[in-house]
Amino acid sequence: MREIAKKGHQVHVLAPYTGGETEYTLEGVHVERFHYFYPRRFEKLSGRAGMIDNVKEGFLVKIQVLTFLFFNVVHSLRKLKNMDIVHVQWPIPNGLGAIFLKKIYGISYINTIHGEEIHLSKRYHVLFALRWLVNNSSKTITNSTATRKFCLEAGFDGDKIDVIPFGVDTDFFRPLDVYKDENIFQILSVGYLIERKGFEYLIRAMPHVLEQHKYARLKIVGSGPLESELKGLIYELDLGDEVEIVKNVSDEELLMIYNSSDLFVLPSIVDSQGNTEGLGVVLLEAIACGLPVIGSDVGGIPDIIINGETGLLVNEKDIKEIAEKINCAIENRPQMKKIATNGFKTVENNFSWGKIAELYLNIYKTLLY
Repeated sequence: MREIAKKGHQVHVLAPYTGGETEYTLEGVHVERFHYFYPRRFEKLSGRAGMIDNVKEGFLVKIQVLTFLFFNVVHSLRKLKNMDIVHVQWPIPNGLGAIFLKKIYGISYINTIHGEEIHLSKRYHVLFALRWLVNNSSKTITNSTATRKFCLEAGFDGDKIDVIPFGVDTDFFRPLDVYKDENIFQILSVGYLIERKGFEYLIRAMPHVLEQHKYARLKIVGSGPLESELKGLIYELDLGDEVEIVKNVSDEELLMIYNSSDLFVLPSIVDSQGNTEGLGVVLLEAIACGLPVIGSDVGGIPDIIINGETGLLVNEKDIKEIAEKINCAIENRPQMKKIATNGFKTVENNFSWGKIAELYLNIYKTLLY
């Protein structure tokens, strides 16, 4: 949206209150946040870990799903009735207001589907509602070809579905000349510590890597519900000196961590609920910083990694193959440098926010004219 605003378009964002100001301008984008529960001090649904996790905190938070839907419709009708287009992220729970705007005021309504919504809708038996919201929209955008496939399998109208990936801020995530410890080979992975990120399999691969390359080290940046379990696995495998989990880092610190690493690995899996990686934005960040990457052949990751050209793909949960590909990367630095260069060009040409903004504007124009 920032890039669209830079091109001279007016962009307004309506979002639930998560603390702080209720109205402000951020990088040319006008933001309004609405309250969805009273007394306001009890608002707990939005922010923090996100609605999906927050709703597990008790009955009071579950009730707020209903009040959120009501106030989303009220504030959408009040604040957005003069818009030319309404673009919704997460149609459940944000799409209901957009449906009313389309029906009452004739405003075109676009969804973006990230993938997780489909799996959650199936789990909570509300897929019919998601299907209705999507099929009644003017257009639906998915973040990868895999997510589009999930949409088609769920019965969504394929004629309305286009693929536009998430982008990366290539002005911020970029190669830097920083200090690297030449005595170690630093492997990096970044993400929320949950099942579908597959960190367990990367940790279990490390003893096989260390058999051949004792100077290899793994750093996992992230926090989440599996933190204690993963730290227990590190202790169990006696990897305390070779593997570390780092949390609560700023964007600036993360940028430095990317640039001080030698290889990035995203070992995502299809989890026990059938959910997987919608795209893998951290891959884009790593590639934008000049890193060679390895990723699992699941979800939207193959939209980013062309095996052997812009990165290396591995089968999910395959500990032996993960180790083999890491060892290959360590032993073939010139080849991995070439792959990293190819990946960098691909991200610059296809995944920068400037390029993504152009794709969105083309969609908007087809709906308006």
